[in-house]
Amino acid sequence: LMAGGAIGNDILRLLLAHGPSWAMAGVLDAINPDRVAPVEFDLPDPEVVSEHAMQVAVREGADAGRLILLQLWKRQEAWTASRSMTTSHAYTTAAMDRTGRETSRFDVSRSGVVAEVGLVMGVHGSTADVKITQAGLLNPEGVLSTTHEALAQGLITEPVARLMADAMDGLSFEQMARVEAMVLPRLVRHIDPVTREGAPAGYSYAKDQLARALNRVAPERAKEKHARAMAKRGVKIRILEEDGLAQICLWTTKVQGISFYERINEMAEASQAAERKAVEDAGHDTGSVRTINQARADVLVEMVMNAKPTPGTALIDCVNVPARVNVGVLIDLPTLLALRDNPAELPGYGPLDPELARALAADNEWRRFLHDPITGQILDLGHTKYEPSRKLREFIHARDPKCTYPGCNQQARRSQLDHITPWPQGPTDRSNLHPLCVHHHNLKTHGNWQVTRDHDSGETTWTSPRGLTAKAPHPYRPMPQCAHERMPDENDEPPPF
Repeated sequence: LMAGGAIGNDILRLLLAHGPSWAMAGVLDAINPDRVAPVEFDLPDPEVVSEHAMQVAVREGADAGRLILLQLWKRQEAWTASRSMTTSHAYTTAAMDRTGRETSRFDVSRSGVVAEVGLVMGVHGSTADVKITQAGLLNPEGVLSTTHEALAQGLITEPVARLMADAMDGLSFEQMARVEAMVLPRLVRHIDPVTREGAPAGYSYAKDQLARALNRVAPERAKEKHARAMAKRGVKIRILEEDGLAQICLWTTKVQGISFYERINEMAEASQAAERKAVEDAGHDTGSVRTINQARADVLVEMVMNAKPTPGTALIDCVNVPARVNVGVLIDLPTLLALRDNPAELPGYGPLDPELARALAADNEWRRFLHDPITGQILDLGHTKYEPSRKLREFIHARDPKCTYPGCNQQARRSQLDHITPWPQGPTDRSNLHPLCVHHHNLKTHGNWQVTRDHDSGETTWTSPRGLTAKAPHPYRPMPQCAHERMPDENDEPPPF
């Protein structure tokens, strides 16, 4: 390495399996990315392929090696972050112990330490204060020591580790430990424990898993937090002087917000479709048609400005569009029957309070999807034609509420349904359909990415042309049971129905 010699992908894989460390930083620094090369067993037999094909294989093999090298650096970056947290916690604890004195108005010790840490990190004092609090949990002796160790091994990213710490606000130490035990295994399970190959969990996936765990471990906290937030609901305006626009921000309940957005989106799509047809009929270029986001803004302004308030109520009568929204509620049978209070789901938008979920499930304007509380599996529908039926489409949207590319947050209803095995070789049924946004649909169809789905777990596995593998977990796999909960066993008496 010091002589600048080429390094093979096999050596890089060994380094990946070794994991990050202080010594690894020096090794990686000595590797020239331009000198990465595939090893012989990664290449095709030169006796059976053309010279051009061999050259392509060599280039792609070198690219695959550089991708492994990038993984190594990202794992090392996580290791460095873990050591930074350990040092930050050690410094702040010792410094505040030695210089601490607090007046009725000002905490001299903490304020001074926060200011110093902010200067060292190059961040504002408030940001430094947050990082100090996070490091108090994320260190070898902290409550989240297991999460800290996962970060040190490069199994999770620094933003995900800090997200874990932020989610613990207001919890007891026991509750923190339970949340960590529920969530952390899900965040690291897609990285092979031996080879260390695989992609780390994304930020949005971690956030979703934490929300589910918190709703199970501390449901009262979630209700209190919602009540406090509801007291702050309102509308604000921000004038953007530089471009002559204004930004309107609305704070309301999750259910109202989703219904509101879906209603606007439905009207905007109808308006956009009518505009496109008028332009096409006139023989003009459809490039002048408003984007869907522009149509949403125009529809909302027109709807509000032309509204006719009804005295004594908050309702308005301004548009002739059906009130039904394109959203369903996902709930298990015991919760629907009020036998349990397991968190329900608004597909694509996260957990929902069980009491509210039961009310929505009884509302004719909302579609209801029942799922098994143990396996997470829901209805089974099928179709023998290329285009799925409306019911099958609704089922797929409820089962997979977002694009199934790892980390993609595009809503399934605004994505395309893809045949995992291309039709007609593959059927049009729930086992072979999944939602992909336009970008990732093109990536699969034209970019030579391979996609498989595990029908038992619901996990979707993506493999890049250079062999990088990442998994998108099924969103409704139930959380591990809490200590006070128990699933029935074979010795239990049958239920009385």
